[in-house]
Amino acid sequence: MSLKQLAAFLNRDRNTVQKYIDQGMPVVEKADRDRGIFWVIDSAEAVRWLEERAATKVTERLGDVRGMSEDEAKAQTAIMKMISASVAAAEDIRMVAKIQDMLDLMRQDYVELLLRLGAIPDTIAGKVDPKISSRVRAIADEQIQNALKALVAVDEAEKRLKG
Repeated sequence: MSLKQLAAFLNRDRNTVQKYIDQGMPVVEKADRDRGIFWVIDSAEAVRWLEERAATKVTERLGDVRGMSEDEAKAQTAIMKMISASVAAAEDIRMVAKIQDMLDLMRQDYVELLLRLGAIPDTIAGKVDPKISSRVRAIADEQIQNALKALVAVDEAEKRLKG
């Protein structure tokens, strides 16, 4: 995804996502205006980074669980249950989204993208001089196939969720 797309996906401001990147969020390719290169970010990796970051913050706030007394462990469990209930409530009121729901939406978009991009070479070939139409079709198809090979986020995210 681009920086802008990821910001929309995460329901965050673009500047917030830029701060995440500055803080270490992984990226596939950094933008370079001089060379005309845009941000490329694996959304699954970005979400995983945000989750790990949140887990680290919780651990820092709650402290190390080793050496806790039974009462402290019960209190810790109660806190975690409250956090879990808060997350479930946030999902219910659509403040956060389930990863699988986002993957399903991404897959739908991916299928639509495949269908529409697949029609481009024939459309272009039909609008140019017939003498060069087959070459134009081949060039457009090659470029589209190369771009599609880079779209692996949905499959990779599902693999990581399953195993």
